Amino acid sequence: MAALVIWMFAFTISICVAMVAAAQDQHIAHMSVTALVTLTIAIVGVQSHRRLAAAGTNRSALAANTARFSGLIWIWAGVAMLVIYSFILVWRESVVFFVGLMIVGTLCVGLARVFERDASAGRDDETMLGIGRTLNLLQVAGMLIAMVGLIADGKFGLIDALARPDWAANNIFFFGAFGVAALGIHAMTSERIQSKQARL
Repeated sequence: MAALVIWMFAFTISICVAMVAAAQDQHIAHMSVTALVTLTIAIVGVQSHRRLAAAGTNRSALAANTARFSGLIWIWAGVAMLVIYSFILVWRESVVFFVGLMIVGTLCVGLARVFERDASAGRDDETMLGIGRTLNLLQVAGMLIAMVGLIADGKFGLIDALARPDWAANNIFFFGAFGVAALGIHAMTSERIQSKQARL
């Protein structure tokens, strides 16, 4: 319960700080808080994954951990997008991206719940784990492509950022993608290492 309260408090404060930075056209400050929030979620997710793996937790619990923290990043990004472009900045496409972010975030949390149910029952559903593995791989690939695309198109950076109405969204997209990719890559690497150790 205490952990939930802490997460909710941090979630609320970080959204407010992002809003203030956007309201004052502080691009670097907005970029910094977005990076701090999304990367902190990813780091906590990686540390949680490592603790579970060290304790010998089954694969369903590990998959649930990755899906849960990925979903948290997506949902934070969606809420940040909503409040900034509802009250501070104007960008017509923001609603579409908000809906997309929230859908993906909800799906991740839902998938985490499925894995948690299997973990609680002490079983690993190979079909579901295979689906989760494939989705994670696709998500990582998509995030890496999105990051490269933002940089290549000149949508992410410091030069003339404020001239674009989607500058805050691009910060959210880039660091959200980075955090989700980091979680996914760590999960795949960890699974590969565990598989090698199991064969020895």
